[in-house]
Amino acid sequence: MEFQSNIFILQLITFGLGLVLSYFIYVPYLKGWMTDRRKNIESQIESAAKNQKEAEALRLDLERKMRELDEKTQSTLAQARAEADQQRTDMVNAARKESDRILEETRVSLEQEKKAALQAVRAEVGGLAVTIAEKILRSSVDAKAQQKLIDESLKELGAKKN
Repeated sequence: MEFQSNIFILQLITFGLGLVLSYFIYVPYLKGWMTDRRKNIESQIESAAKNQKEAEALRLDLERKMRELDEKTQSTLAQARAEADQQRTDMVNAARKESDRILEETRVSLEQEKKAALQAVRAEVGGLAVTIAEKILRSSVDAKAQQKLIDESLKELGAKKN
C-alpha cells in the first residue's frame, strides 16, 4: 500500500470540514446543556444552603423551646413541692390542734372526775366522822375503848376505799 497524498489531503479536508460542522452544530447544544447543568447545580447549592439555614433556625428554635419547657417544668415541680409542703404543714397543724383539743377535753374530764371522787370521799369521811363521834359518845370515855373505835373506823374506811 502506497501512500497517496491526494487521498490523504481529501481525508484531511473531510475531517476538518466534519470538525467545523460539528463545532457549529454540536457545540452550541453542548454549551446550552452545560449552562443548564451549571444553573441547575447552582440552584441546588442555593436550595441546600437555604435549607441548611432553615434547619439551623429550626434547631435553634427547638433548643429555645426545650429550654423554656425545661424551665416551666422545673417551676411547676417547685410549685407542686411547695404546695405539698404547705398541705403537709396544714395537715400536721390540724392534727396537733385536734390532739390538743382531745387532750384538753381529757384533762377537763379527769378534773371533773377527780372533783367528783373528792366530794364522794369527803362525804364518806364526813359520815364516818359523825359515826365515830356517835360511837365515842355512846361508849364510855375510856382510852382503851376509844382506841378500839378508832381502829374499827379506820378498818371500815380502808374496806370502803377498796
